[in-house]
Amino acid sequence: MSQTTLGSLLGASRVQCGASTTSKKKSIQLVAQLIEDSLDLHDDEDDDVDMDVIDALTARERLGCTGMGHGIAMPHGRVDFVTEPVAALVTLTDPVDFDSADNEPVDVVFGLLIPEEKTELHLHILASVARFFNDEDNRRKIRNAKTADEVLTMLNDCPIGDNENDQNENQEPDTAADTKRTEKKLSSGNR
Repeated sequence: MSQTTLGSLLGASRVQCGASTTSKKKSIQLVAQLIEDSLDLHDDEDDDVDMDVIDALTARERLGCTGMGHGIAMPHGRVDFVTEPVAALVTLTDPVDFDSADNEPVDVVFGLLIPEEKTELHLHILASVARFFNDEDNRRKIRNAKTADEVLTMLNDCPIGDNENDQNENQEPDTAADTKRTEKKLSSGNR
């Protein structure tokens, strides 16, 4: 897989620290705008976000809230208009209601688009994001970051698909189990 860390999914132009939004919808739109700008998907002259990006990020949201709990949300989707995974991360100055199962407002939004055919990679990334943000110290450091470089430095140390519980380097990751745990967290807010 060409992407090896969570940081490699991002770029400085797709990280915004201390953003101000007023709602879940506006937060997702901001993440979509960062992704769209980096992919140069903007076809027209107006400032509207490409609907394909918005639709991809909100489609999963309609199935169930992507608020993971602890103030973290991960809107994500598989699409046919990217060839490699692409992510954006936004920290918010004022948390917004994201309908998370733990009822905690969200102040960190990690948006993710994956190529449609890369199901296994999608699952590995979801599990890695969940693992990273399940750690209280990681959440604190991301929230305290003032620059994109600080965020990228932290996420460049987070390998994709590296499960601390795997004792054997040659052992295949249990993708089905990782998927069930991650999707359960996203749907139920259980930690």
